[in-house]
Amino acid sequence: MSSSRRRCDWSSRARALLSRLLVPKTKIVTGYTWIQTGLTSFTGYADVENRFYDGEALGAVVHINDRNSIWIQESYNKIPTVPWYITTGIGYTWSW
Repeated sequence: MSSSRRRCDWSSRARALLSRLLVPKTKIVTGYTWIQTGLTSFTGYADVENRFYDGEALGAVVHINDRNSIWIQESYNKIPTVPWYITTGIGYTWSW
């Protein structure tokens, strides 16, 4: 008796257009937004197939000093076979 397994790995390739939003009267916070479109193999099903997707993101960078910052981001993505889904990210950046 043999059984076959399908891999559920997925990956995405995208192109994006980024826009930086300056917050008036402050150098501490920088906002940004972007739209992107691409090709992904994530379908929401066990079968892996290539699908087009689009996404929109909104984020902010809080500059602690010249070398340290924290970024926060919210992304909304849509793939034809999957309902809208949201991803949230937060991170820390140190520049030298």
